[in-house]
Amino acid sequence: MPAVRANIRLKSIDVYIRQKHGTARSLLPAELDIVDRYAAQMIRQIRSQWPMDTGTSWGAWQWEVQGQPGSASLVIENPMDYTTFVHPAGTAPNPSASGALASSYAGRLITQAFNATKNQMVAAIKRQIDREEGRRQRPAEPAERTWDLAERLRLIAEARARA
Repeated sequence: MPAVRANIRLKSIDVYIRQKHGTARSLLPAELDIVDRYAAQMIRQIRSQWPMDTGTSWGAWQWEVQGQPGSASLVIENPMDYTTFVHPAGTAPNPSASGALASSYAGRLITQAFNATKNQMVAAIKRQIDREEGRRQRPAEPAERTWDLAERLRLIAEARARA
């Protein structure tokens, strides 16, 4: 199990999908791509503030987007077992942070990165959901009618009779 694993539920997205789609559904590929793009931005922000000695924990930050129906989430993690103890040089480690993500430096950086991108990410996902649902709700164009031989002959006979 990773030392740091933050499971960020995207509840407002699940609610929005239910409103627009009528029921829960998985995130579609274009919607997953949006979450993925913002997650990469969050990881860049975390790394920009992460103390680096050897760079091992700095490079170990990763994310996963989970888009199951009714439980869309973004998981940010760092598998290094000492991640919750990392702190900036010149500061004392937070004694209450021993093993607790929320009060650790890593937890604070994840929270800051998410709060910095949350509104833009949610708005972008909602726009994509609107586009996807708009495509699904358009009435299908009527299929072109195919005429069998008997119908063609009847139409030809009717046209000749009118001429």
